[in-house]
Amino acid sequence: MSRASDRRKLVMATAAVAGSRALGFPLALLVSMWLTRVLPRDEFAFFGVLATFSILFSMFAQAGFQTGVVRMLGEAEAGDKSHPKPSIVYASVLVTLVFSLLLAALFYVAGRGVLPDIGVKGDWLFLLAAGLLVARSVNTVTAQALRGIGRVGMSANFSGQGPQGGIVRCVLILAGFALATHYSDLTLESAIWISIVASVLCTLGALVMVLRHTGFATSPREVIATADARKKDNFNMMLSEALVYWTSASAALVIGGMIVEAALMAGMVAAFQLRNVITSPLTIVAGAVPNILIRLHREGDREELEKVLRSTASAAFAVCLAACGFLALIGPWGFRLLFGADYGDAYYHFVIMAVGISYFIYCGLSGQALLLLGDTSVQRAVMIKVLAITTPLYVVLAYWVGPYGLSIGLAVSMILQQALLVRAVRKSLGVDTRAYLDPREYLKAPAMLKSIMTNKGKKTSNDV
Repeated sequence: MSRASDRRKLVMATAAVAGSRALGFPLALLVSMWLTRVLPRDEFAFFGVLATFSILFSMFAQAGFQTGVVRMLGEAEAGDKSHPKPSIVYASVLVTLVFSLLLAALFYVAGRGVLPDIGVKGDWLFLLAAGLLVARSVNTVTAQALRGIGRVGMSANFSGQGPQGGIVRCVLILAGFALATHYSDLTLESAIWISIVASVLCTLGALVMVLRHTGFATSPREVIATADARKKDNFNMMLSEALVYWTSASAALVIGGMIVEAALMAGMVAAFQLRNVITSPLTIVAGAVPNILIRLHREGDREELEKVLRSTASAAFAVCLAACGFLALIGPWGFRLLFGADYGDAYYHFVIMAVGISYFIYCGLSGQALLLLGDTSVQRAVMIKVLAITTPLYVVLAYWVGPYGLSIGLAVSMILQQALLVRAVRKSLGVDTRAYLDPREYLKAPAMLKSIMTNKGKKTSNDV
């Protein structure tokens, strides 16, 4: 297949994910904006920490299949016959369901200290929280399976990742909020219930679409063999992804939820929602490129692999700088307009985070490249170093500086993580993932895009 064809596929896949995320991330932000206006600050902090913790929880519950299902299905689509495609799907869902139920039971019994104390000790609230953890875990792995078969746009639509997930999940949540508001009151408990139902519906929709592509028939023996075949790689992926998310996102909220008063955490939780919106271009790229990266790596085309990684990072970095500049200019007044009159403090949290966010985006898909193409143990070793440095830092800053210390810790953690990962990618894969800083590289983009779209549908002698 020609490189021109590769680039066309990359552009079309990125456009598909971008189209979804262009609505999905603002809708996710709208969910948070709605809740800041109807819930007390401490209850909003509880919901926000739960939504963030659910992503970390799902990484352990999926036992590595969150990325493993993408990699295995991507290889199967490229011609690998090691395992039937349906068995890959069933194994991913089954492992996730079993592990998530076990971990949810543990959370229900012993994990209440993870969430902010809002003075509610009732079993029912934490049973609902455990149910949401299970639902989002299975939702995420089924959406990732769509990405593995190349349906990147639909994967983004049905995703359980991010604070509120993809566009379909957000629409379902907002519809639920509207119904709850119309017939009674939108409370913390009803918000969690609505999130659970949205996750279940997205899971069923994604699973049906994947199985219609792969086929439904397989044997229990094949499912068990598939689950067992990649357990070492998947275990490394699980640890690696959990460490990445812990150091670059959830640690700040989870540690803060255990140390800082819930009402004081609310401003940071609100600012964190914007962090997820600004990193969305990189998330879009991560959802669009796996199959292309895997094939380029298998073909040994290091030059084209680096070009894809650096070009996509450059596009995300340009958007990031523009977004951070705009949000910095609107000041506390703009943040009060977004989240409500009591959320001016979210602006100062965001300004602190913006330094780390910008560097994080600048370094591109360094961690993703290692997970998909390299030795997962290399990525894990890097993240263990980051963990050893940043976790004590979060605790110290939370006690000494309070919620602003958590934002400082998050910025430091994101910078350290990406700096070490970029170095590891260079050593392990021999490529650079960072965005271009030369303005001339950005001036080439319109001409290249025009060439790609002009040649759309045309085949060269190298096309297959």
